[in-house]
Amino acid sequence: MAKLIVIIGITGNQGSSVADAFLQDSGWKIRGLTRDPSKPASKALAARGIEIVKGDIDDIDSIKAAVQGASVVFGNTVFSEAFSNPAAAHLAKLGPGQTIREWCYETELQQGKNIADAVATVAGLDLFVWSSLSHAKKWSRGKYTGVFHFDSKAEVVDYINDVYPQFAKKMSTLQMGLFITNWKWGQAAVPWEKLADGSMVLRIPGNGDVPIPLVVPSDTGKFVKALVQLPPGKSVIAFGDRLTWADYVKLWSRITGVPATFAKATVEEHSALAPGGYGEEMAEMYAYAMDFGYDGGDPSVMSAEQLGIDVPVTRMEQYIRDEDWSPLLSRT
Repeated sequence: MAKLIVIIGITGNQGSSVADAFLQDSGWKIRGLTRDPSKPASKALAARGIEIVKGDIDDIDSIKAAVQGASVVFGNTVFSEAFSNPAAAHLAKLGPGQTIREWCYETELQQGKNIADAVATVAGLDLFVWSSLSHAKKWSRGKYTGVFHFDSKAEVVDYINDVYPQFAKKMSTLQMGLFITNWKWGQAAVPWEKLADGSMVLRIPGNGDVPIPLVVPSDTGKFVKALVQLPPGKSVIAFGDRLTWADYVKLWSRITGVPATFAKATVEEHSALAPGGYGEEMAEMYAYAMDFGYDGGDPSVMSAEQLGIDVPVTRMEQYIRDEDWSPLLSRT
């Protein structure tokens, strides 16, 4: 009998990748949770034989209903769009003295807790895979306290360990490396700058020269499929390559043929690239990863190779060759 995997947020980058990975295996049935089953992305997945159910991670009861009967649940949350593009409706929700980043952090943390509360009720669950990130405030020993989109995910793991110790024994965590596709979100997301002579420079905040785990989002499902083959209790960092930013820029330049250099920036310089705290959030994330490592040096986090699993990852050279860089190169 086929086992059931429930994918929370199935139409997103990570969720759709997990669906792709498990669609290739006849031993699995797939159920996807989405806020809007009527949207084109939901209908496209349903047309491929996936059971699509309506659910909202702000509504615990809807999550509970969706995950019942699951052998495996993949859970992930996304930092609110208000983080980079706050609207009046978002600002109206802020408490006294609260910043938009703090509101996004508290919202995502609560959504993660909602998922945990719901999945903890599943009888017969074999594995819960939580898409997490490292706890920047903890591992930087308080130096970087504003990497809210990391800490909100990491603190869900703490919540599960504290509140549901038995459920925690069925959990594995997946830390996705830095999405190498983030340049498409603009300079504040990935600080490429085009110089007057047509060359490019990538300016990254931070003091160190630590290799950064770089990953293509569409590889998410490959790592989840690998974790399903292992006993719970694993914490894996997902990447195609670990490269210093200087080495990445050299590789990018060699493949694209565009002259490019790497330069270190300050948190203050990067913060100025976008208002409202977005630039500052990204600046602290880059500096944290450069100074302490993307996973903060957490000794529990292992690579797929260390876990003895073979994951057919997309290497950065292949990604660069296959990508259309014209939108980046045409920026003024």
